[in-house]
Amino acid sequence: MTMTNEKSALETPSYGVVVPVRVYLDDLDGFGMLNHVEYARLFDHAVIDYWTDAGWVLDPTRSVQVIRELHLTFHQPITQIGDVAVHLWVEQAGRTSVNYRFRILSSDHETLHAEGTRRLINLDPSTLRPTPLTDEQWGFAAPLLAPDVVRPTG
Repeated sequence: MTMTNEKSALETPSYGVVVPVRVYLDDLDGFGMLNHVEYARLFDHAVIDYWTDAGWVLDPTRSVQVIRELHLTFHQPITQIGDVAVHLWVEQAGRTSVNYRFRILSSDHETLHAEGTRRLINLDPSTLRPTPLTDEQWGFAAPLLAPDVVRPTG
């Protein structure tokens, strides 16, 4: 990777949010690196922290969201405990689904550790079939939306 590509990958877009997430000693593997499965968990923690801090109540009788796809690209291993920064945003949204993009950065935002995407499907809690995202969900998601993301009509 050239310096130009690294610099552009580290530039922070003006949309989305950055959430600090803690890496603990038991997250590291036998080589002293963050275990690969923990990168997705860091993103999960950031998303849950964002939504609960925004006021969303995680209640499976009202809303169920499931992961349809998850893609990760690893750049630089995390080799110590402490905080990292998870930059997340909604890249695309449909009637029943949301596609997140995320970057896991060092706490000073100087190192890109990993990046990825995750598509969620919103389900009706009683039928477990896809159901449209609610007005409330769209409201809470507003700070996450990339500039070209608009709510589908119809």
